[in-house]
Amino acid sequence: VPGVMIKIREGRETGPWTTSHAQLVIGRLNWHLVRRWDLLAEGRVLMVEEAEDQRAGVLTAAHYHFGKHIKGGIGYNFTDFSDDLTDLDYDSRGWFLNIVGKY
Repeated sequence: VPGVMIKIREGRETGPWTTSHAQLVIGRLNWHLVRRWDLLAEGRVLMVEEAEDQRAGVLTAAHYHFGKHIKGGIGYNFTDFSDDLTDLDYDSRGWFLNIVGKY
């Protein structure tokens, strides 16, 4: 699984820069529920090699189709990490809004 190489350091203004390799693996299930509603569930695993850290969790969402080309939804991230592999603050748990354009 390809990952991302990023540069990190101990503190905001302190410590030397070091290289970190992070990988995010996501398994997703999409269900077309009824009429214009979809449900989504993701299992996620984040592996940060240099920190010898591995975290796992679940993300869920419900989307409503507003016509053929756009859908909007609300979801909850039960993990404490983001799909942005450069964001290693581990404070991403919580509600989110999502708007998706489709072709």
